[in-house]
Amino acid sequence: MTNRTKKSGFTLAEVLITLGIIGVVAAMTLPSLVGKYKEKQRVTQLKKAYSVLNQAFTMAVKDYGTPDNWGLTKTNTGEVDEEGNAILDYSGATKAMGILKKYIKQQTLAENEIIGYVRSLDGREAYWPWKASADKYIYIADGTLLAQGWISSSDGCPNGKCGDFWVVFLSRNMKIGVDVFNFYFTTKGFVPRGMQNDTNYTFTKYCSTTDTSVREDLQGRGCAAWVIYNENMDYLHCNDLDWSGKTKCK
Repeated sequence: MTNRTKKSGFTLAEVLITLGIIGVVAAMTLPSLVGKYKEKQRVTQLKKAYSVLNQAFTMAVKDYGTPDNWGLTKTNTGEVDEEGNAILDYSGATKAMGILKKYIKQQTLAENEIIGYVRSLDGREAYWPWKASADKYIYIADGTLLAQGWISSSDGCPNGKCGDFWVVFLSRNMKIGVDVFNFYFTTKGFVPRGMQNDTNYTFTKYCSTTDTSVREDLQGRGCAAWVIYNENMDYLHCNDLDWSGKTKCK
């Protein structure tokens, strides 16, 4: 009589069940992994843009002196039109950007082109829509938009602060603190808002996904320094982070 060895194996049902479990686990973990990858990518992008800005600033200072010598005009004139809207003078912002543009390789940007819709970090409408102004924006080769904000004073940058500046990673729908980051424009260079010693835009208040007491166009402005120096965007996942304490969710 032939001695036959019985071979063990998986049934079709067992294989299908296993594949189903794998699919469920993948569906649960993949979005998180993709999200973390995108956050790491954004950290790298922001640090690169920050480097580009300060390199341009250094060269501009060598040729023109510090911004308090650039003859910048205050953006908010203090006057209002017939409808009560503030009358703004962008000539100072345009002049500052005109100098910086000389040291940054750029692409063409159409005037008044809609560059996207911007929400606060907690999801409220902030800039709706945001239109481009070619004379005070720089669109660099990797698709990042650099935007001169308001010039805060015409008195030679008091306390070293001349105004604010934006780094924008363009998409149709953006959030401040995720795709849009705010910096101080100073006589010593560009300083990311939300530094540990920043008393105006503190990280805990102005980089919060839960504090809706902050105006929608301001919430998220305190995130830039955290991303650059702590190299994460964990404030999107937990709300107990602090410069002097917990700097990561886990």
